[in-house]
Amino acid sequence: MFTATVSEIREMERQAVVSGIPEYELMCRAGYQAAVWIEAFFPKAARFVFLVGGGNNGGDALVAARFLSHRRCIIYSTRKKEDFRGCAFQAAADLPAEIPFVLRNSLDKMDFLCGDVIIDGVLGIGFTGGKLRSDAASFIAAANGSNLPVVSLDLPSGIDADSGKSSENGAVNAAVTLTFGAPKRGLFLGDGGRVCGKLRMLDIGLAPVSGGDEVFTDPDAAGLMPRFSPDAHKNSRGRVLVWGGSAEYPGAAALCTNAALKSGAGIVRSASEADLSPRVYNAAIFRQLAAGETPENWFELADVLVCGCGWGNCATVDNLLAAQNFSGRIIFDADALNGFARNISTWQKRGNTIITPHPGEAKRLLAALGENWQESRRDNALLLARKLETVVLLKGRHTVIAEPSGRVVTVAAGSPMLATAGSGDVLAGIIGALAAQDLSLFEAAALGAYIHGLAGESAGFVPVADELPQLASQIIVKLQNKEPVV
Repeated sequence: MFTATVSEIREMERQAVVSGIPEYELMCRAGYQAAVWIEAFFPKAARFVFLVGGGNNGGDALVAARFLSHRRCIIYSTRKKEDFRGCAFQAAADLPAEIPFVLRNSLDKMDFLCGDVIIDGVLGIGFTGGKLRSDAASFIAAANGSNLPVVSLDLPSGIDADSGKSSENGAVNAAVTLTFGAPKRGLFLGDGGRVCGKLRMLDIGLAPVSGGDEVFTDPDAAGLMPRFSPDAHKNSRGRVLVWGGSAEYPGAAALCTNAALKSGAGIVRSASEADLSPRVYNAAIFRQLAAGETPENWFELADVLVCGCGWGNCATVDNLLAAQNFSGRIIFDADALNGFARNISTWQKRGNTIITPHPGEAKRLLAALGENWQESRRDNALLLARKLETVVLLKGRHTVIAEPSGRVVTVAAGSPMLATAGSGDVLAGIIGALAAQDLSLFEAAALGAYIHGLAGESAGFVPVADELPQLASQIIVKLQNKEPVV
């Protein structure tokens, strides 16, 4: 889907009302879905504390409070109940009497208790930058100073929805942002991406917008997630060959192999000069290569080749050329990319490939192509895609996927928990498994990066790369079952 500006969101809402959906119904949809996700994220919260401003964002929070009234809740509001206007007035009137409603013009850390979860409904898309009013500034400062998790509704309060710029007084530092209708442009610009935390997109029935930057979110993943047919067999679920690893870096190829298996591939073969047999799952078909040997006699047994993970000194010109003799789809990762950067003339514009560089690898490839590194991650990914005529996945927060046609998508998932050795090898294996199924290369790259990002977000602990394949497997099952991923 595409990011939307404030004016586009307003128009989408207007069209929904014209089509027969009452404005208050849209607010109720937003508040209800927010309540469902809040409870899913924090089932053991001692109390939900709602920070409510006077606009429609505050109205969304009031509706969410109503749907969470079976739990312990309290509302701190900058406005009296009777002073709300429009749909927010109706939301205030519909509040159950048992929810405490406290009028405040300032807050501090003493207003919160251990075990609280804060719901941020102070400011929404109506905020256009500059200095905050004192009451909003106090609510935001108190939330940030509480050391408690904060769920922001639509976008973190104090962020301009178009530019991503924070107010002069700062912005809410959210653990989770639940955005409604369409991803706001500012969530991916300026300070927006830094403070939004985990981002989930909630569909409230608005017509989709087009023309903004494309982002990959929950609905996109749900629409693409492969589902195994009842009569599936190992060959119909795709065959992956992982060619990687070395005496110096044996773990990389093992991580990639295990990730491909846990991500749904029916058969995974793994070939390496290192002995991976103690490291890969028993389900993998492993073969140790002699020095300089290639696994070309296995090529016809695979639909997808993933190569380069942990190659080290094995990233020779001969191996780069041999890999490109594979007739199916190829994912080039890690040392394969460094090999091409050193020997760019060996790159064949064959199509049917994905490359998965981190920024350092991307810079080296661009330099080899005689191009300069750009300020925009999207521009760098697209430049590489066009120069190499391949799908490019540029890793980072947020990961960017580009293809030569000009299509670029930003993946709305990820976590610093993924900044660990071997994480990229796992990503390559996930993409390999997806590319072996009925997805385009662009879709496989975007969905793989989204699954990988959610695996990091949902860990609940500090993971090492060895644990990521299992986390990714759990994410895949949830996406297949259309369950909330928290």
